[in-house]
Parts: sequence; structure tokens; C-alpha cells
Amino acid sequence: MGINPEHYFVLSDNRIIKSLEELIAVLKTIDRKTFEYHVNDSKNDFANWIKYVFKNRRLADNIESLGYEEIQKMILLIQHHMSQLNILVINGGSSSLKFQLIDLSSRNILMKGMIDAIGLDRCVTTLSFNGETLTETLPIKNHDEAIARAIRSMIENDVIGDINEIKAIGHRVVHGGETYAKPVVIDNTVIERLKELSVLAPLHNPANISCILACQRAFTCPQVAVFDTAFHSTIPVEKYLYGLPYEYYEKHKIRKYGFHGSSHKYVTGLIGEYYRLKKKRNPKIIICHLGNGSSITAVKNGKSLNTTMGFTPLDGLIMGTRCGHLDPAVAIHLGTALNMNYEQLGRVLNKQSGLLGISGYSDMRDLRKTKYEKKSKLAMDMFADRITHYIGAYVAELGGVDGIVFTAGIGENAFYIRKAVLDNFRYLGLKLDSRKNVKNEFIISAKDSKVTCFVVATNEELQIAMETRRLLKV
Repeated sequence: MGINPEHYFVLSDNRIIKSLEELIAVLKTIDRKTFEYHVNDSKNDFANWIKYVFKNRRLADNIESLGYEEIQKMILLIQHHMSQLNILVINGGSSSLKFQLIDLSSRNILMKGMIDAIGLDRCVTTLSFNGETLTETLPIKNHDEAIARAIRSMIENDVIGDINEIKAIGHRVVHGGETYAKPVVIDNTVIERLKELSVLAPLHNPANISCILACQRAFTCPQVAVFDTAFHSTIPVEKYLYGLPYEYYEKHKIRKYGFHGSSHKYVTGLIGEYYRLKKKRNPKIIICHLGNGSSITAVKNGKSLNTTMGFTPLDGLIMGTRCGHLDPAVAIHLGTALNMNYEQLGRVLNKQSGLLGISGYSDMRDLRKTKYEKKSKLAMDMFADRITHYIGAYVAELGGVDGIVFTAGIGENAFYIRKAVLDNFRYLGLKLDSRKNVKNEFIISAKDSKVTCFVVATNEELQIAMETRRLLKV
């Protein structure tokens, strides 16, 4: 971090210190007399310099009481501070804020939090750090207050000493349209473009923008937008266009975009590394991101070839409350027969359908507990059937498959769903190892299986943090 000349530290012997790196070098050779001129019972000039110039209260407090015999400890504390690369990842919803503070130098999650029901009296803040989870009910009016609450939580719980310890912010932005095929540093031009793209994601992008603006008011560090749609920008035109008049694409950008991009990209990187170690070039992979929202992506040469979500996240698989792929005439018919307007139809298709609509349960764990109930069994069977359908389609599109990956809440834990799906692909020479599958091991296929099957914990926040770091070169 560069500082202005008027803030340089001048030692009693007239040497000048311009940075923390130079302070460490000086501390390694400083004599007792010079040191104790600056650090004694009445003052600690080094701590004060760090506090007021570098705005780091915690580091200053940690070294304030250290004397000459503890110089080495002082050096280690400063070095540790300098080695940390704290990136804050923000995921803003219309009435929620999720955040994670990640030290990318160690990949540790220093704190994660969820502020839910923003603007409502039942607003709840949940924080996790140091193995603890704290919950607090406190009304928060808007995203500005939510960001302020997140900052206060990190400082009050001594996760950071000051917001200047946060080097960058990575924002999950749902829709980048055709404009953004990769992450971008946020400036006023980007914000205006995101507002224009809100027509494609009216429930998501405005909330993302609100969080960006709130962070701009609270922080001075650079901010990056990482787009859910970006990973799928490599899908060929014949796969992303719908069979509608072409002018609808030209004028209104009606096409498949795909979502869950950060998750699919993270998993692609992990599995790609596995195949590199196995000396397998350009593996054909199918990634099943199965959670309350679910999508499947076919990956070829490390790039998205096709994905199940479409113009919106509603398309594709049956999900917790979303209907998935649907004959569009059904919506037209329901609108007429039940006198539903667009908003009412949207609520049914997005919030009242899927597993919930079939069984009354949206959580796969509840379905498993009630598996002997007719509708619960039906919902699980339908869920597995649609996964099988898309995997089969993508095997054909890829011209074969080397690996099938399961990730996200259901994908990582519901061994019974994985079995119901993978048993359908024995014709490919796929053999499931039942013991490994039940234990959710990394590889759940048998050693002699011609297709390798994986269970991988996804980490969208880490992917966003890594892409933020890569773009900013920090």
C-alpha cells in the first residue's frame, strides 16, 4: 500500500520508513536505543503509525504492548497481516444479503453471514465464525443497513480490525446478458449497463445493484461483478436459440442464458485438475448441480456446451418449488382457465410447483423421511427421471462421457437420488460402488467403471473470490 510522503515514518536516527515491508526490514536490525525511543511506557510510535496511516486498529492493538525482547513477535504479526488477502463476497437478493469474508492466502472463511427478510419486522441475521453460529433478530430497512450490519459484525467479533483489511469485494450478479462473458471491475458504466440488463432478471439484478451501490458508499476498495451467466457464454448458437421468430432474439435478446455459472465453473476446475493428474486431455463431463435450484451442464474442453436452465432459472429440471421444463401452452391454458395474470402465473411456476407442488414438500430431506407416502415417492421419482433425461441428452451431445459429477445440497448428500439416476446408465459400462455412494465419497463409481462418478462440494463464493483476485491481480 503506497502512502503520501507526509505520512512517512521518520526514525530518531533520521532513517525513513515508507511501507510495512520497510518497517519489517528496520525491525530486523534496529538497536535497542532507537527502538526504545519510539516504543516505551508512554508511547508506541509504530503502533500509532499503523493505526492512523494504515487504518488497521487490530494490528496496532496487537503490537502496542510489545517491547524490544518481543521484536520477532512484532515482525511475525505484521508479516501475517501482510500475507492475508481478505476478499468479501456479496450475494444480494431482493430481501436478503449473504456474505463471506475469505482469506484467499489460506482459503479460510473468516466469517459468513445471512441477513434474511430485509425490510420486514422478522429480519434475522445469522453469523458463523470461529466454529460459532450467532442469530439475532433486528429490523434492517434496506441493503445499506444490511451492509453496515455485516461490517459491524466483522469488526465487533474481531474478524477484522478495520474495513481497510478488506482488499476487494466480489459481487455475485445473476445476469450479464450477452454483454459480460467474464468478470468486470465495477464502475458507473457497468452499473448503468446492469440496470439495462435488469429487464432480463427483474427479480435479481436490481437487488445486486442495490448491494453494489451500498458497498460503494461503505468501502473504497475495488469491486468486481462475477456473473452467473458468464460460464455459459460458450454455448453454441444452435443450442441457445429458441424456435421463435428470430427478431425476438435480435430485439429482445430472448435466448437461453443458463445460470449457476460460478458453481459449474468451480467444479469444472476441480474435476479438470483430477483428469490432468490422470493425463486425460479434454474430458467430457456432465455436472449435476442439485439443490433447491437445480441445473445440469455439459462441459467439453473445459467449457459449457449446454445447460438446462434457459432464459430464466425456471427451465430444465424439476426443482424445490420451480416446475422446470414445461410446455408453454400450459401457462397459456392456466391463465385462461383460472383467470390468472402474469404475476400470478409466475408465482405458481416459481414458488408453488416442483417438488412442493407434487408432494407438499420442497426439501429432499423431508421427501426421504416420507418416502412411503405416494406423492413423496412420486416427487423423488420425477426428480430422478428428469436428471436421467438430461444426462442422457448430454451424453449424446458430448459424444460420450468420461465423468458425471454431483454437487450442491442434494447432489452432495442424497445418495438414493444418485443411485436412482446412475443405475440407468449401466449400459454405458457405468458401475456404482454402493458403499462409496452411501458414504458420499469423492469417487462413487467402481474401479472398473467406464464412467467415473464424483461427489464434489461446490464453493461458489470461493470461485467468485478467486475470479476477483485474478481480475484485479492482487
